[in-house]
Amino acid sequence: MPLVRHAARAAPVALATAVLFAPGSGASAPTGQPTPKPPAEAEVRCLDDSVLKVKLLDEKVELVTRYGPVQIPVADLRRIEFATRTPADIAERVTVLIGHLGHPDYDAREKATAELRGYRERAYQPLLKAVKHADPEVGRRAEEAVRFLQQRVPPGHLEVREQDVVVTDDMKLTGRLSGAGLRVLTGPFGEQTLKLSDVRSLKAGGAVAEDVAAAVPAPGNLVAYQNQFGKELVFTVVGATPNGQPAAIWGTGVYTLDSAVAAAAVHAGAVPPGQPGVVRVRVVAPPPQFAGSTQNGLTSSAYGAYPGGGYEFVRR
Repeated sequence: MPLVRHAARAAPVALATAVLFAPGSGASAPTGQPTPKPPAEAEVRCLDDSVLKVKLLDEKVELVTRYGPVQIPVADLRRIEFATRTPADIAERVTVLIGHLGHPDYDAREKATAELRGYRERAYQPLLKAVKHADPEVGRRAEEAVRFLQQRVPPGHLEVREQDVVVTDDMKLTGRLSGAGLRVLTGPFGEQTLKLSDVRSLKAGGAVAEDVAAAVPAPGNLVAYQNQFGKELVFTVVGATPNGQPAAIWGTGVYTLDSAVAAAAVHAGAVPPGQPGVVRVRVVAPPPQFAGSTQNGLTSSAYGAYPGGGYEFVRR
């Protein structure tokens, strides 16, 4: 049944800025010594959904699997989906704040609620548990915070990822990466350690071969996939070009199934405007509301309940 839409003013949000980094020094190896390989370039998506372009300085990463540690050359990496890692100090702070939801002072309760919302997915699972707290005030505020996060954080980001997933051209490995970070080279800040607890995914070497092989031309929208929650699809798509008008898309991060795929891909930062690309999308349960915003030159509209579901772009 077609849905009747009501005009809504899209609220602009801050754009995530991709940081560009300078190339290496270019110094040649001493005569008679093998020429060192240039650092592998990668695009890293952080927990706040900002994107960083870095050069990976380690020659290998170690993934501890159920069959033992595996050394994977960095040059072979195509994608990493990082496990959920919450630093001990943040986990402790979240626990303290949940306790403050029942504080005798109203202002203290309000402050704790606001701070917990700011921790986004890092506070989500503890808040879910707190919904059943013995203190009714703690339970009520925890439930309100859970609903708040469900409306503003893509569903896939709220799931706990126990394992790191490392993908090369010819295999996919699951385990836990050794160490707390990756050595990277940045233009503005030089050599840095990228904390694994601060990143969501890493992509290197362009589209993953498995995605390219499976990709089919994108349909106009995904209304044919109503209620198929969890289904993932891989498409080739040419990003829509901004024309100054609101695009035929509703939502931010998660889009209604009748949103135009080519426009949503640009809005979400999955492909550049006017450029071809390969995208992977996941059909998800609809949030209570779809928030409108302006991102990457395109404006999406807000929308209320859309029972058939929504879709999000899976970062690779």
